[in-house]
Amino acid sequence: MIIIGLGSGRTGTASMASLFGSQRQAICFHELNPTCAAHQVNPQSVLNTINEFQRIIDGGDKRLLSVDYSRKRSVDTYAQLLALPQNPAIMGDIAYYYLTYVDEILAINPSVKFVCIKRDKTETVDSWMEKSKIVRWRSLRWADRLKAMITRTPYHESWNFWQAHDGTQWETNPVWDNTFPSFDASSKREAVEMYWDWYYQEAEKTEQRHPECFQIFDISCLSNPEGQKDILKFCGFKQEEMQLKGEFHLHKSSPA
Repeated sequence: MIIIGLGSGRTGTASMASLFGSQRQAICFHELNPTCAAHQVNPQSVLNTINEFQRIIDGGDKRLLSVDYSRKRSVDTYAQLLALPQNPAIMGDIAYYYLTYVDEILAINPSVKFVCIKRDKTETVDSWMEKSKIVRWRSLRWADRLKAMITRTPYHESWNFWQAHDGTQWETNPVWDNTFPSFDASSKREAVEMYWDWYYQEAEKTEQRHPECFQIFDISCLSNPEGQKDILKFCGFKQEEMQLKGEFHLHKSSPA
């Protein structure tokens, strides 16, 4: 079984990885290889991941997996995979950037299951606005401001993954900028709002095309046993085999 978790980000993706990774004979990554991911233009990275997962499930060499070694979480999960006494029966990855490639993934492996988590729009946008800030210690903040004045370079207080920009107002990010769509908006907040609208419009269309493989769940499902059972049942787990989790801290991790 291969499971791909999705959501706009700030939607409990780390918690979803924990839920799936807690099932018997399962390994689940959280944003396994974002350095190679791109929004829409190149499906090869995500297709490689699906093919590599399937080869491992089928008994292939567990070492043969493309991993972003700059991400400690990915490296740690990869180490867990290598430490397993036998190959896992279930593998998964959780990342928002799979959404635009669902059709292409199903074309090479129609058994993949996709679970998409949806959170309230305002909560999601507020969370992204906070998460995309560049956090500095107070002393470093002043030092960086002074450095920017001396070198006549921009001083950045946040990233903006949702608008095309030249790096003057917002800091560029060579990984995450490539994984989000860009919007023609009058402000960063408006761009994030447009992103949320776009993401779940695309998710709903995908669910309509592939209801047997793709389903949207409210974020509340992650934090209660019945909701977790619904998610795991959709993925194909038998109830007597389900490993449920306690209450999650739903918004722990995200890009950058």
